[in-house]
Amino acid sequence: MGNSLSTRIRLLLSFLMIGIYFSLGLYLLVKGWYALSKTQATIMGTLLIAYALFRVFRVVRESRSGESDEEFSEK
Repeated sequence: MGNSLSTRIRLLLSFLMIGIYFSLGLYLLVKGWYALSKTQATIMGTLLIAYALFRVFRVVRESRSGESDEEFSEK
């Protein structure tokens, strides 16, 4: 990734969303949510944490390669 302002903002928003997904998943695993059963909360929490880890992988891969997914699809 370059050092342009839009790239830095995109990276910041990516990490912000990763934090939101991870913290919401952790919250569901620990506290649960009144509208969900314990099983549903565990499944949703696990899925959110897994998605957060997938997003981390994508951001790291993107930053190392210097190309975004849009650039891959345009080639």
